[in-house]
Amino acid sequence: MQIETFFSVSQQTAFFLLSVVLGAALGIVYDVFRVFRILFPSAAKRTPLAVQDVLFWLIYGFCIFCYSTAVCGGSLRFFMFLGSLAGFALYILTIGNLITGVLRRTAESVRRVLRKVYSLLFEPIVKLLKNLCQKVRLFFIQIYRKSKKTERSIKKPLQKVPRLVYNKNAKLGLQFVRSRQKGRR
Repeated sequence: MQIETFFSVSQQTAFFLLSVVLGAALGIVYDVFRVFRILFPSAAKRTPLAVQDVLFWLIYGFCIFCYSTAVCGGSLRFFMFLGSLAGFALYILTIGNLITGVLRRTAESVRRVLRKVYSLLFEPIVKLLKNLCQKVRLFFIQIYRKSKKTERSIKKPLQKVPRLVYNKNAKLGLQFVRSRQKGRR
């Protein structure tokens, strides 16, 4: 049994139409990535966007490979790529735009509802916790400052106080010092 390498025109037309359907299915896969970008716009920065694009094209290539292996006996034909790109473009430009438009509006309304819920339920709790944390922080700052003061006073030990006479020339001062010295002996 020999493998037929040439396809009839009717077979090529059927393969082309199947590849258009494959392209539309891959458009749905691409829409999944677009939905992710709509729902999480902060995650749609350059690096995650590039990763998503590379992942999509790997999926695209794998699907074309599986399609050519399963349907066309492993032979790659230009019309398969052309058909899949045509199906992809038709889906994205027609149904895909409608779906993403609806998803954008839905995502925006869900965001508005979630912001409202957050402002009503969670924002007062967050403010309360911030105030509580601020007070606890100030309390610990005061404790820290007091500990620094005591640490400084501990580092400066009391010095021995010599007998101080503020007025050495005054008779009373000298007599007091002399009387104290005689009393100790």
